[in-house]
Amino acid sequence: MADTKKTEVRFSVDADYLAALQSRLGLKKSSDLTKVALTLLDWASDEVVHDRTILSANKQGKDIHRLVIPELNNISKTNL
Repeated sequence: MADTKKTEVRFSVDADYLAALQSRLGLKKSSDLTKVALTLLDWASDEVVHDRTILSANKQGKDIHRLVIPELNNISKTNL
């Protein structure tokens, strides 16, 4: 298998916030949380590329909310 190029990413985040999120998701390492977060952001950006809207709703399909991440508006429609 060919070697893949990797980049190390470092950033500061509130320790209590990180610990609470890791606990909620059942993750032991902050690197696992980062992988999950990037996977979700990759999926969301791909949905935008395909001109889809990301929504959440309660179990009855009501109380609908649209995901708002302003950076997703930066995605060029030429990526379609």
